[in-house]
Amino acid sequence: MVERFIIIGRSTCPFCNMAEDFLKANNRETIFLDYVNKPELLDDYKDFHNQSTVPIILSNNKKSGLVKMIGGYTDLLEHFSG
Repeated sequence: MVERFIIIGRSTCPFCNMAEDFLKANNRETIFLDYVNKPELLDDYKDFHNQSTVPIILSNNKKSGLVKMIGGYTDLLEHFSG
């Protein structure tokens, strides 16, 4: 598959883990960036992506390099249902 998903969050976050489990169950390539020990860096990601909660889920096209913001866990589910 050309599309892979990047999850930015914390391993202690249930929604981050559910997002990773959902993607793996759907045979999607996943990269989990765990910032449980770096909250200041996670805050920078939240500011950059204008999202106050985690996970921050991105779609990355491996051919073009294009990165698209999906959003949080609920947004991920909508991305696959639509």
